[in-house]
Amino acid sequence: MVKSGVVLAVEGFEGTDKCLERGGELAGRDGGALAVKVAREKHDLRFDIPCLGPQTLERCTTARISVLAFEAGKSLLLEQEICETLAKKNKISVLTIAENSSP
Repeated sequence: MVKSGVVLAVEGFEGTDKCLERGGELAGRDGGALAVKVAREKHDLRFDIPCLGPQTLERCTTARISVLAFEAGKSLLLEQEICETLAKKNKISVLTIAENSSP
């Protein structure tokens, strides 16, 4: 998670929800942080696929996160319609990012 160019939190063993909570606290009362969910380098997607869904959007709402980005082609967005409704209702921009594969 990032706000104003400062890294607030990096997901560790505790998982996405705890990272969002911690980053939200560090972002301050006004919130406005950016959360990015990507697969690790050389991540084996056969056994562990990064996922986000309604619970993720609820955590973002609680943490006052303004942007949630996730990696296209390497992440699953669960219950897309519910996520869209939550994002609109709570004014959270949700977008995908792609790895730049050009040399």
